[in-house]
Amino acid sequence: MLRSIMRGASTDNLRMNAASSQAPSPTQLAALGAVADASPQDISAQMRLGTALHAAGEFEQALMVFERARALDPSNSDAASACATMLFELEQPEAALKVLLAVQPQLLQTADGAANLAIAHEACSQLAQAKAAYAQALKHDPGHVRSLNNLAILAARENRWADAVEYAARCVELAGAQPHYWVNLADMLAGLRDYPAGLGVIAQAVERFPGLPALRLRQAVLLAFNAEFDKASAVLAALGPDAATLLRDYMNLAIAAGGEPDVTRPKPPLPTPQELFTHQAFDAIRQCDWRYHPQLISVLREMLAHADQTGQPRDWRDAQFYALTLPLHEDEVGRIRELTGIAIWKSYSLTAAPSLKRRSPAKDGRLRIGVMAQSLRDARIANGLARQLALHDSSRFAIHVYAPTPRPQAHLVEPLAMHAASVTETGHMTVDEVVARVRLDDLDLLLDTTFYTPWCRPEVTLRRVAPVQIQQLTWQRHHPQHSSNYNMSDSFVHPDSANPPCYGVIARLPTTVWLACNDDQPRAPVSRADLGLPDDALVLCSFLPSLAIDPETFALWMQALRALPDALLLLPAFSRAAQDNLKREARAAGVTEGRIVFISPCDRDELLARMQVADLFIDTLRFNANHGLVDALRMGVPAVTCAGNSMASRLGGSIIRSAGLPDCVYEDAGAYSEAIVRLGRDRSAIQTLGSRLAAARPTAALFDTARRVKEWESAWIHMIAREQAGLPPESFDIPPAG
Repeated sequence: MLRSIMRGASTDNLRMNAASSQAPSPTQLAALGAVADASPQDISAQMRLGTALHAAGEFEQALMVFERARALDPSNSDAASACATMLFELEQPEAALKVLLAVQPQLLQTADGAANLAIAHEACSQLAQAKAAYAQALKHDPGHVRSLNNLAILAARENRWADAVEYAARCVELAGAQPHYWVNLADMLAGLRDYPAGLGVIAQAVERFPGLPALRLRQAVLLAFNAEFDKASAVLAALGPDAATLLRDYMNLAIAAGGEPDVTRPKPPLPTPQELFTHQAFDAIRQCDWRYHPQLISVLREMLAHADQTGQPRDWRDAQFYALTLPLHEDEVGRIRELTGIAIWKSYSLTAAPSLKRRSPAKDGRLRIGVMAQSLRDARIANGLARQLALHDSSRFAIHVYAPTPRPQAHLVEPLAMHAASVTETGHMTVDEVVARVRLDDLDLLLDTTFYTPWCRPEVTLRRVAPVQIQQLTWQRHHPQHSSNYNMSDSFVHPDSANPPCYGVIARLPTTVWLACNDDQPRAPVSRADLGLPDDALVLCSFLPSLAIDPETFALWMQALRALPDALLLLPAFSRAAQDNLKREARAAGVTEGRIVFISPCDRDELLARMQVADLFIDTLRFNANHGLVDALRMGVPAVTCAGNSMASRLGGSIIRSAGLPDCVYEDAGAYSEAIVRLGRDRSAIQTLGSRLAAARPTAALFDTARRVKEWESAWIHMIAREQAGLPPESFDIPPAG
């Protein structure tokens, strides 16, 4: 999150060619107005009045005056730029762009004019046109600082950090008297994760601008990023009482620049230097930058020990997610999760779980089930949830959906509304408002499907909004007792030998805990030629988020590619930074980067079609694929995985076994790696796996979604019956649907 501060760094905005240095007095404004009224055909008089009104903050009046000037000469680029500047001030970028496009040939004749046009294109998300206009500005003036600075910001937003640093360094060289260019360069170096260089820039800037708190704050942040915690604390202490405000503003800018989901959340506590370090290290994991893994593991363990010694847990909801990708013991990850729950619990001054008394049975006799959904702007999530709702017995269950995304697309929500008792948008609500709204539905049971997505709001379930609360997946086998009554699992994720008391109350499904509801299909086939892949290549694939790839898994993949010279690895459309990092790791492992193929961004139906060109899906070790793995199996691609010691590392095995390929689940990394090479050298063996997958499709548990839904319903009935009988939650096995 914090690394994205650079995406919100100081931007040189669209500006008029004529500028006023200070606000005019009322007398001066009146005099300029009189001159303009007396000379209505004088463009210069209108421009002077408009400029004065702009300096006085009277943007709407200034716009009217500039429009008069523009009407006198529609080809006047200065008048057009002035109008566009006012429209920007009034938050109308599309209108500003329209004005500038009317004089585009004139604007492109000067560096300032081309930069104005570029800024307007960028504000309207027309990035290709923006880049072309910035390039034109630099042709006129290679030292045009406004264009260089904005290109740096644009490169940062696209995770092209090396380019961003190059542009930002040029700005400092040309306009070093402006401190915000130094701030930007330091931020770009932080984005590149070159913290020593960033600290060097900050040191020079602090010497040049000793009284600028923004520089000292960034010095503290960069020291924390570089794991120099004592020095970071000292710099923050030297800032005095203003440190908290400065750090809060920095955090807010980082959150806003990072494109956080539009969900109303409680303000996070101010981070310590150690937490600043973990934030950037977690972001590095998202970009497949594993340089900080050893130090991150050490810092997390030190923070755990400190929390245990002091009894002061922190809200580490991000740590409990990213820790799944690290070689931490399952007990350590479970402890992070437990401490996070305690911290949230204490933030609401709760000493015991709130109790909910039933007000009245449903008049129609149905059980009332609440579903906390993920983003309904995601076609994959919306399609799966719609099909799940359609399969439930509506005569026995009234299902209320709580959607975290305001104004989702109608075509994604309408299928839900056909089968749900209600669909309520909650993203704009505070935690208190969500709790109150859900309680109005007087639920019997709440199913939270958000787990660790950006839409997860554990504060809601900790406040207790239903007598029975469960989570569809926790990614861990440990189960804290505060937020939910049952941990949903299956007999593979939680075998009989792996159910110690610390795992909590387990409800085990008979085949797989993964509810494979998606039934969407590709609209048109895609060939290997369409993707630029050789017909005779062995195409290995792994469709999953970049953060799920750990260094040990990638090392095994590279080992397989070295042993299989005709093999390619097909991966999703990761960010530019993640792609560059993986290519670097491949080169270090002796594999040419051309053997790793990243598909281009595409719609979901195109992605499903592209999956079908692969021969074999290869899973990750620590955080198994889930949605992507199920989709690949649906598209007929066989898969192999290695079962670990956590839910996150056993879910792939649960899915593949229930798809009819139990022999493709291996118990150790060595056997998994050998299987990839063995299958890669025997195409007929892979084809046999594909044939078995196709033959098992009609009866395989994974694809018999209707039966799996009935098992979930059976579990709900059992849980609710125990609660209504006054009995505590108790572990149980859910029988197969008849």
